[in-house]
Amino acid sequence: MIRLQINPAFADLLQSSNLSSYTQIMQASPGTLVEENNLRDVRRLNLDGIKFYLKRTRAEKFSSAVESYCRGRLAHSRPFKEMMQFRWLQQLDFNVAEVVAVGEELHFAVPVKGFIITREVPGQDLAQVYRAAEITDRSNIMSHFGSLLGRLHSHGFFGSTRLKDIISSGDPGGSLKLTLIDRETRNPYPKHATREKIIARLLFNIRRQAQQGEVFTISEWESFTDSYCRSLTDKLDIDARDLTRAILARLERPGNKYLPE
Repeated sequence: MIRLQINPAFADLLQSSNLSSYTQIMQASPGTLVEENNLRDVRRLNLDGIKFYLKRTRAEKFSSAVESYCRGRLAHSRPFKEMMQFRWLQQLDFNVAEVVAVGEELHFAVPVKGFIITREVPGQDLAQVYRAAEITDRSNIMSHFGSLLGRLHSHGFFGSTRLKDIISSGDPGGSLKLTLIDRETRNPYPKHATREKIIARLLFNIRRQAQQGEVFTISEWESFTDSYCRSLTDKLDIDARDLTRAILARLERPGNKYLPE
């Protein structure tokens, strides 16, 4: 069984590029290879002067399908789940990458592979913007980052969100527009948000991001937590100073080196 969805605005362009069917998209080698491993590949496409990204999975976890059916939901591939979360977030007025097409292949109702095509978002990933910014502008970047994560968590989306998963446009020292471009997830649906769950997931993700090299100063974390807490709904009452202390305690555990000297 094949599930295929194509954004009507791009149907003619995909057809003229021989990328209008599931088989064509999964078997072609268009554009430039960006990333590849045993499980997936990512390619950057240029179709009639417009830039896109094609992400394809070569295998899906059987356990993921079982988990979905046990919850009374249809099973989907990772690309299809990513599309679903993009749609949820778009309905909630988040800036997200535009989905051009998505498809998946199922054998006996179990997803085995799939793809998603998104339109390239103009700008730079926020990790690059942060690294290139003046020291005085980095707190502003972290303030915008905190506000975005606070909104995501308030709506029940707790997946790991790194700086490099966000495209930034605007002035690093002033107003920034942040667009989410990578929403790979096991569960695309919003979860019930509680104070305890939000703090636990935030601390888990912060440590994970630190392990991947996203390390910030204490004053930058203070800017982050101030905006993060202000963007939460009123029922999720979290004190910014308490949250900063919890973050620093997590990053300063013995054996960790996740704060600048």
